[in-house]
Amino acid sequence: MEYPILGTEPLPVEFANTLYGDFDCLGTPALAAGWFAEMGLGVADAGRARELRDAVRQALSHEADAGAVDVLNAFAAEAPSVLRLEGDRKARWVSTTDSVLGRIATCAIELLVDGVVPRRCGAPDCGLMFVAQHARRRFCHPTCSGRVRQARYYRRQLEEQA
Repeated sequence: MEYPILGTEPLPVEFANTLYGDFDCLGTPALAAGWFAEMGLGVADAGRARELRDAVRQALSHEADAGAVDVLNAFAAEAPSVLRLEGDRKARWVSTTDSVLGRIATCAIELLVDGVVPRRCGAPDCGLMFVAQHARRRFCHPTCSGRVRQARYYRRQLEEQA
């Protein structure tokens, strides 16, 4: 199974992209397990993952209502962590359990707090979210921009022949 994973985006954006057109990567337990395995994450319940995914999509598209915020906060509370001292005398937070959905919710909250605004791909047949590192970026992946350029080229060729 090939999942719509860009591989360059923050985890919450990749997670939001699990709903790709009519294809739901979390639609069945087998699909969800495959997506989480492909991403190198632990196992998560497909139903709960869909609930979190919907809240993350809403929050990242700036249409978050109080319900979506509550869902994000509830899942983030499931990611307990402890402060651990490292060898270089620096501390970092480390998860004490493998609560995958809690980590995704926490990452989504961090993205929102940092002011990251994901965009939708400009290709008419795509719609994946991505974080634009450059203000002029319009497509999630070079293949999408290639398809749009190719379609524009063919339209021009047809107009010239007419």
